[in-house]
Amino acid sequence: MPNSGKSTVGSYLAKALGRRFIDTDQLILEKAKKPLKDIVNFDGLDKFLSIQDEVINSLDAANSVIATGGSVIYGEASMSHLKAMGTVIFLDISYETVVSRLSPGRRFAREEGKSLLDVYNERKPLYQKYADITIDCSVREAKDIAEDIIKQLNLK
Repeated sequence: MPNSGKSTVGSYLAKALGRRFIDTDQLILEKAKKPLKDIVNFDGLDKFLSIQDEVINSLDAANSVIATGGSVIYGEASMSHLKAMGTVIFLDISYETVVSRLSPGRRFAREEGKSLLDVYNERKPLYQKYADITIDCSVREAKDIAEDIIKQLNLK
């Protein structure tokens, strides 16, 4: 979900493991040459999801930590590609935590008319379906979360 800590934890994890960090939202921004919210607002959610799938399915990310946008979960081929490359980790936070962390006016990929709660309830089972590891991140620091991931992966 938005603000679950994907980029923060991913960056810390990559540094701790000596791996490259890839933020797919940044790759989408570079490919589209405009902010993600503008893609969704002006080109539509389907166009955004299509660009996201194209970016993720073209990744060759050996020895990398990848932070994706939360909407990646809608792309079955993208999720299969990510799972084939490595371990998928779900940074789980409560709905209340999502709400408390969102800044005013924050946009995220969703269908017109869907509330944040609708999106949370729709996505959570998908995150659980694809996750190899689930980490509770509601009230923890990024460093602690990354250390927990390293332990669960038996990497140190």
